[in-house]
Amino acid sequence: MLISFLGLLLLVVAFTVFRTFRLTVKTPEPESCEQLPVNLDEAVQRLSRAIQFKTISRQDASLIDGEEFEKMHRFLDEAFPLVYEKLEQETVNRYSLLYRWEGKNPDLKPIMLTCHLDVVPVEPGTEEDWDHPPFQGAVTDEHIYGRGTMDVQSGVMAILEATEALLREGFEPQRTVYLGFGHDEEIDGEFGASEIGRLLKSRGIEMEFLLDEGLPVVEELIEGVKSPVALVAVAEKGYLSLELSVASEGGHSSVPQGTTSIARLGEALHRLENNPLPAKFDGLVKSTFEAIGTGMPIPFRFIFANLWLFKTPLRRFLATIPATDAAMRTTTATTIFESGMKENLIPTIARAVVNFRIHPNDSVESVIAHVKKVINDDSVKVEKLFGYIEPSPVSSITNEPYRQLARSIRQIFPEVAVAPSLMVGATDARHYTEISPNIYRFFPLRAEQSDLDRVHGTNERLSIENYGEMIQFYARVLINNTE
Repeated sequence: MLISFLGLLLLVVAFTVFRTFRLTVKTPEPESCEQLPVNLDEAVQRLSRAIQFKTISRQDASLIDGEEFEKMHRFLDEAFPLVYEKLEQETVNRYSLLYRWEGKNPDLKPIMLTCHLDVVPVEPGTEEDWDHPPFQGAVTDEHIYGRGTMDVQSGVMAILEATEALLREGFEPQRTVYLGFGHDEEIDGEFGASEIGRLLKSRGIEMEFLLDEGLPVVEELIEGVKSPVALVAVAEKGYLSLELSVASEGGHSSVPQGTTSIARLGEALHRLENNPLPAKFDGLVKSTFEAIGTGMPIPFRFIFANLWLFKTPLRRFLATIPATDAAMRTTTATTIFESGMKENLIPTIARAVVNFRIHPNDSVESVIAHVKKVINDDSVKVEKLFGYIEPSPVSSITNEPYRQLARSIRQIFPEVAVAPSLMVGATDARHYTEISPNIYRFFPLRAEQSDLDRVHGTNERLSIENYGEMIQFYARVLINNTE
């Protein structure tokens, strides 16, 4: 009996070691590539100019300053003469831009690169906290400062810089290339990318793949793991806000009539937040961590190569980290609570809004069913608010477009592991799901954890070296997918 047990133990050890070794050898060798000739100093100055246009999206679309977008359009025309000479260009819905670069082989499906022209406003009262004014486009020895350097004027400019440089070198793509820049991504893209997507669909255009902004190259994704990881989002979460309300007897606070509407609604919210939808360590999340394991120190490689053994404890550990917990489940967050108007008057109505970011494992209807089951109180009325979105389809990580994207990333960032992931926020990519089954969300931004607070925050900035990498990355995407 003991011999059989020892034999089984040795077999398990051998199997886990073999899987660890197999994960190691799966790491692709870095592939060198020729750098596209680009004058980075001049490119930086053009990015600095672009940042100075206050292309700000505001929640009330009627408050958008269209003149700033039009000024930026004119600037792009001047800054990229070959792009405007060689590519077809049209303005969509006044402020969004669409370009078409004719390919030599009409039998090949086109590809599309997208980013957005708009930026978020600067929070009032924080202007003095910036090292350099947010719309000055200040350039230091190492960085470009300003709103849009990280999200994502730099992406628009890097794509156009790469295209201009390729045209200067006489490059002609085999596939037709589309470039699409929406003007209202920060307020859901309803009038920008959505209109571009509808326009392309009406023309019967189906893309081989589409690359939008998305997740960055992250340093220290997990504490203690120094290897940088390029996260490619192959899906994004859906969006749902539910209004919960309770009506009850009001009256004077000196003569309460049982449980108040506030207390009943508070109890329902307490149940919801303490009973979230389940976290699942399967499918996309599993693929993410298997990819991250390549090239990491042996202890991490051992764990990631043997998720069949460590799945449960790893899931529990990741659930303690907000960012990774959000990648494994539909999240629940109470964002609005309204009731009462006077301290001695019992309100008749209590209202709250709960926001859910829906994992691809779930749907709008399954979330609503979960909410009603958990609350288990017919006096709580549940209504979905306008603007809900189902989770996106999950794009393949085994097809040629994904392989070529991963190859392009490794050519410019040879030290990184490339891992499929889930976008927990929303992007313009969701407006293009009807024109391509292969949609990827990746932005070639190097970001340490401390840098991520700068996105939509104070002192947004981009390193000059990283901007050079961005331009080279988009050039490799164009070359690798259109040669």
